Amino acid sequence: MTDKARLKALANYGILDTPAEPGFDGIVQLACQLCDVPVALVSLVAEDRQWFKARIGFPPCETNLNSSVCAHALAQPDELLVIPDLTTDPRTAQNPLVTGEPHIRFYAGAPLRTPSGMVLGTLCVIDKVSRPAGLTETQHQCLKLLAEQVLNQLELRRAVRARDVLRETEAQAFRAREALRDMQAVVATAESDLETILHAVVAGAMQAVPSAEGGAIELLDGKELEYRVVQGTLGEHKGLRLPLDGSAAGYCATSRRSYLMLDATSDPYVQRGLIGTIQLGSAVFAPILRGETVLGVLKLQSVKPFCFDERDLDQIVLFAGAATAGITEAAARSEARAKDVYWRRLFDRLNEGFIVGEVVRNADGRITDWRNIEVNPACGELLGIDPTTAIGRTIREVLPGIEDAWVNEFADVVETGQPKTFTREVATVSRWYEGHAFKLEGDRFGVIFLEVTSRVAAENRRTGMLAIGDKLSNLTTIPEMTAAVAEVVGLTLGTSRAGFGRIEGEVEFVNIEADWAAPGQSSVAGRHRYDDFGNLRAPLRRGEPLVVNDVARDARTRKNASTWQGFGINSFLHMPVRERGRTVAVFIVHDVKPRVWTPEELGFLRSVADRLEAGVARVRSEELQTILNAELAHRLKNTLAIVQSIATQTLRGVTERDLVQVFDQRVLALSRAHDVLLQKSWSAAQMRAVMESVLAVQADLDRFALDGPDMNISPQAALSLTMLLHELATNALKYGALSTRAGKVEISWRTVETGAPAFVLGWAEHGGPSVTEPNGRGGFGSRLIRMGLLGTRNAILRYDPKGLLAEFRAPLSDILVQSH
Repeated sequence: MTDKARLKALANYGILDTPAEPGFDGIVQLACQLCDVPVALVSLVAEDRQWFKARIGFPPCETNLNSSVCAHALAQPDELLVIPDLTTDPRTAQNPLVTGEPHIRFYAGAPLRTPSGMVLGTLCVIDKVSRPAGLTETQHQCLKLLAEQVLNQLELRRAVRARDVLRETEAQAFRAREALRDMQAVVATAESDLETILHAVVAGAMQAVPSAEGGAIELLDGKELEYRVVQGTLGEHKGLRLPLDGSAAGYCATSRRSYLMLDATSDPYVQRGLIGTIQLGSAVFAPILRGETVLGVLKLQSVKPFCFDERDLDQIVLFAGAATAGITEAAARSEARAKDVYWRRLFDRLNEGFIVGEVVRNADGRITDWRNIEVNPACGELLGIDPTTAIGRTIREVLPGIEDAWVNEFADVVETGQPKTFTREVATVSRWYEGHAFKLEGDRFGVIFLEVTSRVAAENRRTGMLAIGDKLSNLTTIPEMTAAVAEVVGLTLGTSRAGFGRIEGEVEFVNIEADWAAPGQSSVAGRHRYDDFGNLRAPLRRGEPLVVNDVARDARTRKNASTWQGFGINSFLHMPVRERGRTVAVFIVHDVKPRVWTPEELGFLRSVADRLEAGVARVRSEELQTILNAELAHRLKNTLAIVQSIATQTLRGVTERDLVQVFDQRVLALSRAHDVLLQKSWSAAQMRAVMESVLAVQADLDRFALDGPDMNISPQAALSLTMLLHELATNALKYGALSTRAGKVEISWRTVETGAPAFVLGWAEHGGPSVTEPNGRGGFGSRLIRMGLLGTRNAILRYDPKGLLAEFRAPLSDILVQSH
């Protein structure tokens, strides 16, 4: 129960103490309906408690482990824990929830088992009466499927959270790259102006670390540090001098190590009198070194404590290195400007690709191409070319067929002088690039760029997975699901075909459903025999993906390569879907050209296959629920018909036929209420639908004026409202407004928020005969009216001569459908 690996796995999902979510609430609602129980819980067993992510029919959101039945399910991770009678099982007989409120008696829990085998808790159903027969086979299987859906929801939450963290990390890295590029662009045009270079370093560092409010470069002068370049909140302190001994910057310089100051008020190195002067709350420092020589310190600060972390420290170290290069290169350049040593060394050292280009114009002056003037060594690896052969040639010569956008965008930079940032693919080399272009002198421009193919592909896969989730949640038929998912996968991975197939036998045949094909490609939907295409069955039978990068070279398909190629397939991947240890389906992707399927693409397809199978299971469960609802309606109508038949036979000899008729009408009213509830699977009913259903039996609806907001009401409230309105309308027909042609009834309802929220129903008759309060207590109908809504007995009846006036009140929480 305190197993560290299991508790760590639970913590990694970040689910404990989170708010309610519709995905989990829907699962427990379905569990209650499928297993015909009042209570269902998604229970997660922590170190010292069990906490409920979703619950129906169980008010507490958590209990201690002494009250946990779910904790016993951890011991059997592969099977449901079913306890028909909790009072007789030695594990639960003394459980406080069994011996005391709410006196639970039956329990069935499906373990929530992670892919690594860790059991986090259970999806359980509970009844307050024992069930010696336990669950039916269908209920047993459905509960396991719903438990798998809980795990799928947990995995989806974790994936979305990981996506957000990754996006923030990527955004931070992008800001740093942009800051470095902007700084390098300034440095590239700064000649030997040291002040300009250092200002660019501080500005770039503050751009890369947005939490910084002030920045400075403090250069070493003897035994002191001088604020040489300042920005932000330090702008007014240029020239400030601090001793090496007794200051945080001095500690950074003398130790030659970067330093993170979390809180200036408790830092051991900061000068206390300096905190208020320079508005210092927290800071990061990095030494500016040339070899072993300390040149100074780069500092970023904030007025607030705890504004920086280790990642910010890593960023400032990069810019301190740039400051070192700036100081060193400025000095070197002033001595060797003619040889252009500074530019060449900086140009060649960059890890980013750096191109200096010059646009090519036609006779009309329109830019049609650009020529490489300078290309640094990093370009060769990033573009897959020899950089030495690219100099002097145009981009259309170096990369034939390159998209016009690569020329047009850089042409716009030259014409407008405005820098541009881009993320775009070069289709001829199937690579994506991200970079920054800026104008130089005349018709020349500079470009700094990096390859981001892996990042773009990962983002496409994340976007594709989200699109698949949206489609699966909205579609209602299995063919629609498989077709929609296949299209998303094909477009996401850039394949020529994608589809879903059902396996027959021991992976002997695959029956491919309606698939997606790229333009120019035909469908391969239909039944196919695996052995007709090569020796392919073994990995799928083991539950492993079938991966072929080139049908002409893979030993399993080489002899049948022409068959594959006849379908326009040169590489393919079949991802198995397993059920009870058997491969029952595959998700299929084809490509018209050979390609290497990456581990990331395999992982994506595994997630797609699992998600699709979960969606299919959901549709099947909903179809089963529809069948169960129809059967329930049929049996209920039969039951009410039998009740009426028995009553007719039993009361045949009763001479007071009006009493028999009253009984028949009450049964009919109850039947009408059941019809309305059935429209929403007995989970709720619409207020107006209930009223109109019962009143239409008594008189034309135009004799009733209904005034109030429509709302979803609980099944109990619907039944109570039906019987109350039936009795009121019956009395109005006999003695009140409906007994005359001109009489009408006004029915109004509202909610009030004063004190405990309440529901108020009003009944007002007018246009009928004069009424007086009846003598005596009256019959069953009168007692039912006095009981009010839901038996609250909060009923006020006024027998005004102009007509009956009545008001009924009930707690609003008992009227409305409750959401958990």
